[in-house]
Amino acid sequence: MNQFDMKIIPFEAVYNFRDMGGYKTRDGRAVRDGLIFRSAALGKMTTADKKLFETLGVKTIFDYRDNHEAQINPNPIFPHAKYIQIPAKGNHAFEMPTNTGGKDFYKVVSPEMFQEFYAQMPFDNISFKELMATIQNPGNLGLVHHCAVGKDRTGIGGALILLALDVPEETIMDDYLNTNVYLRPLVDRMAQAIQPDYNDREIQQFYALMSAREEYLQAAFDAMENRYGSKTTFLEREFGLTKERREQLQAHCLT
Repeated sequence: MNQFDMKIIPFEAVYNFRDMGGYKTRDGRAVRDGLIFRSAALGKMTTADKKLFETLGVKTIFDYRDNHEAQINPNPIFPHAKYIQIPAKGNHAFEMPTNTGGKDFYKVVSPEMFQEFYAQMPFDNISFKELMATIQNPGNLGLVHHCAVGKDRTGIGGALILLALDVPEETIMDDYLNTNVYLRPLVDRMAQAIQPDYNDREIQQFYALMSAREEYLQAAFDAMENRYGSKTTFLEREFGLTKERREQLQAHCLT
């Protein structure tokens, strides 16, 4: 069992729910377990799932979905958790598939458009600004951050958190790509459902958009470097994460 297998939390009806603890930082420390989780949408939780969730000590549920997505698949209410919902898609022209019924999304949005989506998401994004402010208050942790399937918006959010904690990029990329393992059953089921209406090229495009691909997250990393010269400057200028604030964040999130 590798370090990634141990992170999945086995819900019955929630996909891709993982503890982001355990990752090693550049200086040899590790992210504390049970502080930050990433997930797909929580709205289909069974009774057993809710009981399991309540054992995790979650104080904040941070939802990146658009308003309509959150309304049609609302999160369960947990009395001890604060719920923050701020759309992270930004001004992108396309609607997320869970916002529209989604069938045509995979026909009209190309992998190249998606790569550009990733390159734009980290910048001037009120959702991620609020996320990074939220995690700096230890009283808000444990925190689960999620979108619809826990891949794209959550992928960027997870990368930002781990960058701020000084986890190496290779590890961040591995965490992102691991989504492919945990979403596979869902993706295959979706592919089966849309097959009658799709030609081979469209099915390939569907799989490309439903995959976590290295070039997607790399586009975000490259954009940070291109705009700011370094990811350290990016974190400082976009989120006010000065050296001192990063050290404070690391002090309460690392062991």
